Amino acid sequence: MTEDLETLDDKPFTFTQDVHEPVHNPWLGLRTKRRFFENDEIAAFLDRGLFYARAGVPLHFRGTAGRGKTAIAIEIAKRLGRPFSVMTGNDWLDIEDMVGKQVGQSTHAVVDKYIQRVRRSEETTRYDWENAILADAMLKGHTLVYDEFTRSSPKANGILLSVLEEGILVAADPLAASTHIHAHPNFRIILTSNPHDYTGVNVSPDALLDRMVTFEMSRYSFETESGIVAARTGIPPLLAKRIVRLVSDLTPDDQSCSIRACILIAQIAAMRLRTAPLSDALLAQISADVLRGRGVAITTGQIAQYLDQRPKQEKAV
Repeated sequence: MTEDLETLDDKPFTFTQDVHEPVHNPWLGLRTKRRFFENDEIAAFLDRGLFYARAGVPLHFRGTAGRGKTAIAIEIAKRLGRPFSVMTGNDWLDIEDMVGKQVGQSTHAVVDKYIQRVRRSEETTRYDWENAILADAMLKGHTLVYDEFTRSSPKANGILLSVLEEGILVAADPLAASTHIHAHPNFRIILTSNPHDYTGVNVSPDALLDRMVTFEMSRYSFETESGIVAARTGIPPLLAKRIVRLVSDLTPDDQSCSIRACILIAQIAAMRLRTAPLSDALLAQISADVLRGRGVAITTGQIAQYLDQRPKQEKAV
């Protein structure tokens, strides 16, 4: 379990704009390892997911944007100890993007002139087939993370029914290397999706959802979100808590802002901290710019007033 957080690397980073004029680039100093933050809350969630995944049960993480669905799915895939691949749903995905397709053909010709007056020729054509990401993962026993799978068409996702139920992928193309692919015993699949009312999201068929365990992802606790922000950006834990509390208090609608807003504010603040102190006025301006871009009707003055009313110990960053 990881509780200690990285701090900013204070080594100077420069790039040369002119032979005689080195220019400081503070963004290059934000060299954190982007570790996966884990505390008791996240560890309990991972343990449940790993328990089901190791039992061969397909997992599905569903929730609004910025809830850490993909991060959790990838972390579980890593801890399964097998190679994994990631596929992102899209409305242009077709069945061949799941199964595979013909990628070319090879022609082999033989001309026999052993007898001068007799000419015998023989020509054979071989069609070259390439398995797609789903078929490849099933054959090799890898883990497939199918991110935002409901952005793909129900027709394309329909092929998952037999995969999730019987572990069999049916290839209707006569040129396929095999018409039926049986999943390797180590094959696992983890899916993520956004709510159906999101733009570009299709309704998941009940028959598909009935074949997986669905985890509803909501906001983490204040302490967990603060830890994630600090671990992802390298800012001091106290400043991370201040930013998370600011976003939470000023955006009461759970749908309006995600933890991504906190991380973006923290990234900009981290860049500032490499060269100068971070004033409340600048933090208010950064926060207003980020939040307004997410549809929050708030002014810099309102955020500055909020920060001024917070306890003094929060300002000692």
